[in-house]
Amino acid sequence: MLPQALTTHLTERGVTVLRGHPACGLSLQAGRWKVSLGDSCLEADHVISALPASVLSKLLPAEAAPLARVLGTIRAVSVAVVNLQYQGAQLPVQGFGHLVPSSEDPGVLGIVYDSVAFPEQDGSPPGLRVTVMLGGSWLQALEARGCAFSQELFQQQAQEAAATQLGLKEPPSHCLVHLHRHCIPQYTLGHWRKLESAAHFLAIHRLPLTLAGASYDGVAVNDCIESGRQAAARALGLELDP
Repeated sequence: MLPQALTTHLTERGVTVLRGHPACGLSLQAGRWKVSLGDSCLEADHVISALPASVLSKLLPAEAAPLARVLGTIRAVSVAVVNLQYQGAQLPVQGFGHLVPSSEDPGVLGIVYDSVAFPEQDGSPPGLRVTVMLGGSWLQALEARGCAFSQELFQQQAQEAAATQLGLKEPPSHCLVHLHRHCIPQYTLGHWRKLESAAHFLAIHRLPLTLAGASYDGVAVNDCIESGRQAAARALGLELDP
């Protein structure tokens, strides 16, 4: 709903939104960007990129190679999201959900109690809904080995987690599985140095490029909204209140 609302808000104010035109490359010509869109291109005085850092690194021109190398080291991890619904079940606790330390379970990141946050979406007759998020070292190890992912694998892991951690031992009445590849940036030790290096390069070379999105200063939705706000202000040369 959020991207749909943003699209409506922008297009009503004369902003052109190009969908289905992925950026294929960036080049600088007389201080202006040329953005390649495959079979077409556009020119821009300034680019605000909300692409994942590693994706942007592959699009930058040769003269920005040092920046590309830094951005290429900001990796992202994959997450499998499994939605489960149980008929006639109850949670042993109330709340938004819980997180799971890797020492307890290397594959389960946490479980969200959807029925607590949004009981109006439980359907008729109502069924208890939870969302299990899978990832961590377990998923990374599977990716490294080139293992084939299947809906059954993720559903089994999620059901075991719900049974062990919440006592939901009966089979779910409904299950949805989505694998989001490389969806959450991973801030490793020394991440702030990468941000300083990128900012220094942009400032020294006066590149008309602003970095925004989840790869830099926070992965949550509210962090990304603030990142976009700050990026727009920098591009316009405005000072924002903290």
